[in-house]
Amino acid sequence: MNPEEMLSILKSLQEELASAESIHPDHRKSLQSLTDEIQQTLASAAQTNAAASTGAAATETLSQRMKESIIEFEVRHPIIGGLVERLTDGLSGMGI
Repeated sequence: MNPEEMLSILKSLQEELASAESIHPDHRKSLQSLTDEIQQTLASAAQTNAAASTGAAATETLSQRMKESIIEFEVRHPIIGGLVERLTDGLSGMGI
């Protein structure tokens, strides 16, 4: 998956977050923070043109947080859970 596709999925996720009414405020804030971090990671990778330069610890943390978000949202918010899962797969495919 290329960065443009990732940004498109990220935008869809952010739109779903904005319109979903039943998300607990703490969960919404957590996922919004995560989407901001993903966006920064994608921008950084595009600027350096070397996704592998991302620190291993930061990548592991981002990946782990995304997995936790998927589990949290799959049941309550399947669309959001699906979008986060697609982002996780895309970042993994990019080596991030």
